[in-house]
Amino acid sequence: MARIVHPEMLQGKYVNLREVTLDDAAFILELRTDEKKSRFLHKTDHDLQKQIDYLKRYFTLDNEWYFIIENKKHEPLGTTRIYNVQGARFTGGSWLMKDGATPQESFEGDLLLRRYAYESLNFEESIFCVHKDNIKVVRYHKICGSKIIDKTEFEYIFMSNRSSYWTNKDKLFSMLG
Repeated sequence: MARIVHPEMLQGKYVNLREVTLDDAAFILELRTDEKKSRFLHKTDHDLQKQIDYLKRYFTLDNEWYFIIENKKHEPLGTTRIYNVQGARFTGGSWLMKDGATPQESFEGDLLLRRYAYESLNFEESIFCVHKDNIKVVRYHKICGSKIIDKTEFEYIFMSNRSSYWTNKDKLFSMLG
């Protein structure tokens, strides 16, 4: 299983990140199969056993980190993860939030993932895709300093790096209030 180092880096003002457990399978499946939320995601079968099996496989890996974003009452709000690790490069994704999560909770969940990836795990860059129609998320990543480096018919391919993270970090965390 991926070892969590520097767990204090996973604590924010509005939310915390904690590593997923098997008990989170139904919550994850609910998010990933929600018609509105999943329209920009790869299709997920509505099969709890497949989700449990996926998590069991995740627990055998040492190069992925899968988190539940939870509020300060320890109620799950969403998911985010680090995966597709290749040397000093990773993909950050699976960023989904349930209805009712505030913008601060949503953004802080992603910012905590970036902080963990760049400050604790010492990654240099992240390459990730965002569906072109997901306009709010495209705008958010640009505000965070991510750059579009390529595109496909349906997606923008972004690159974020440690340097842009450090340049924008204080501004982004201060925007949370």
